[in-house]
Amino acid sequence: MCDPVSLTVAATAVAALGQGYSALSANVQGRYEAKVASQNAHLEEGRAKDALQRGTTEAIRYGKQLSQAEGEQNAALAANGIDIGFGSAAAVRSDMARAGQEDSLTIYKNAAREAQGYEINAANYRSEALADKAKAKGAIVSGLFNIGSTVLGGATQTSKLRAAQNFGV
Repeated sequence: MCDPVSLTVAATAVAALGQGYSALSANVQGRYEAKVASQNAHLEEGRAKDALQRGTTEAIRYGKQLSQAEGEQNAALAANGIDIGFGSAAAVRSDMARAGQEDSLTIYKNAAREAQGYEINAANYRSEALADKAKAKGAIVSGLFNIGSTVLGGATQTSKLRAAQNFGV
């Protein structure tokens, strides 16, 4: 059977190793979570770019549709002998152009709002990544302090046991 001093030293060593392993595991987990959050931020940035590109494409498509409708309207008016640059025909054309501009602007604004949502998500993920990196570093620092505390506690216990052995208690 082992003497109490040897058992205390062994228990201290095992506890310190366990705390070291726990600290390293928490550090690895924190770094992994930081990488995941960074990747999510990157994906959200891609979604924001995609939203803006889709908005531009939709606005261009709508503009082509509007131009086609205006051309058909102009052809119909001209076929009926109506001067498209004067009077109510000009007012109808002007109203149609204004409505088209408003619709195009709405398309761009909606795309920008969608992109902004993705950009906010990306910023949140970047913040999460920074917090995860700090958590990973904190796990190591905390682990080192825990190891030191365990070793000091074990050393104190060991010295008390040795003193008791030396005095025959």
